[in-house]
Amino acid sequence: MPSFRAFSYRADPSVPKFDDSTPLVIFDGHCVLCSSGVQWMLNRDPHGTARFTAIQDPIPRALYRHYGLDPDLFDTFMVLADGVPHTRWSGLLAAARTMPAPWSWLGALGRVVPNSIGDRIYDWIQRNRIGWFGARDTCFRPDERQQLRFLQALS
Repeated sequence: MPSFRAFSYRADPSVPKFDDSTPLVIFDGHCVLCSSGVQWMLNRDPHGTARFTAIQDPIPRALYRHYGLDPDLFDTFMVLADGVPHTRWSGLLAAARTMPAPWSWLGALGRVVPNSIGDRIYDWIQRNRIGWFGARDTCFRPDERQQLRFLQALS
């Protein structure tokens, strides 16, 4: 992914306004692996600051289009941190860095793996995730306790 100016989506009228003060993890709400990963993060960091949203919702779809990604293809999840998108291997490491130790250490340690290698591993898992883990008929939604950790549109 080419480099982008931080918060460039704020000037894009097709991206609805949202609170971008904390990292945002965008995942596929139909994918069992993706949804399970979000649940895993919530269970290990229930009071964390990172927020989550499914690609099936309007704001992440607009963000993907802003960055030239196809939200229907969904070939990578994204972590938007400090207004900068992180995808594929970089996104996985960025998600880990939002977690408390020892998980955040893995996000830092993973930087020793070159993106070219990490991206290949990420792409292989991404291509096979539905076949290996399955898909939900309906999009994963948080329970009442987790709702505050999910993105809400600003009016």
